[in-house]
Amino acid sequence: MRKSNETGTIIGSLLVGALAGAVAALLLAPQSGKETRNILMDELDHLKDELDSYANDFSEKAQKIKADLQKKIKRTEAELSDIAHEYGI
Repeated sequence: MRKSNETGTIIGSLLVGALAGAVAALLLAPQSGKETRNILMDELDHLKDELDSYANDFSEKAQKIKADLQKKIKRTEAELSDIAHEYGI
């Protein structure tokens, strides 16, 4: 569990760093305010799409882990039930 938390932290840090660098570069670039705002909005849209993609990936992984755990629980319950019947419990 810790590894996935660290991965999320790293990805989040990279995205924040990328956004900060893009904003700094745009604010220092010689262009009009309107052009800068348009570029910033495009960059924000791109980052939003990336975040949505990561969120979907994490959601799919979480669903897979949940399904795997449910299978393991059912298998363990069946094994315990067999053992209980074997010992007449």
